[in-house]
Amino acid sequence: MSLQLDHILLGVPDLDAGAEAFANLTGVKPVIGGSHPGFGTRNQLVALGQSVFFELIAPDPAQAESKSGRAADIAAMPHPGLITFAVQTTDMDAACAMAERTGLRLTRRDAMNRTRPDGVRLDWTVAHFAHPAYAGVIPFAIDWRGSPHPATTTPTGCSIRGFTVLHPEPGPLARIYSALGLDIPVRGGLRPGFVLALDTPKGEVVLL
Repeated sequence: MSLQLDHILLGVPDLDAGAEAFANLTGVKPVIGGSHPGFGTRNQLVALGQSVFFELIAPDPAQAESKSGRAADIAAMPHPGLITFAVQTTDMDAACAMAERTGLRLTRRDAMNRTRPDGVRLDWTVAHFAHPAYAGVIPFAIDWRGSPHPATTTPTGCSIRGFTVLHPEPGPLARIYSALGLDIPVRGGLRPGFVLALDTPKGEVVLL
């Protein structure tokens, strides 16, 4: 089996301000996704294709969990920035086994849900992995478990021109991606990170 790009996450300390900045930059207004109960975050979304979307994720002030974990890390960001990406699977057990064969370590596996503004509940499972040399640039896996994929219900107008992962030691990371079946380029950089180029109604936009 292989995995495919599912969505790319932009951490924004303030969701409304981040969504407004994205809309002004691209000409596409993100739509409210919903809150992640028990995880302290909420999001807004934009489709990047038929099966890929862009997620602006931020702390959810209505949840006590927003003061810890990923939500607190996002709140402390000095400005919006790309923080990770997700790869899609329809067989989480097989995906986890394949990841572990490449040298990744499963750190947690969670069932999650959120309810869209139209009342439709989405349920999915995510699995997070660690690697001693590549923390921060290892994607997490997601299985939508039959829920409607967000790319089919969110605003269109943006598409991916290019998505690149950066790391000071790109070779071994590229081999991990290849073993996972991911067609995502890895390039040398002074620090780990991501570069996303989008075609938008306002022209090419680059996000880091």
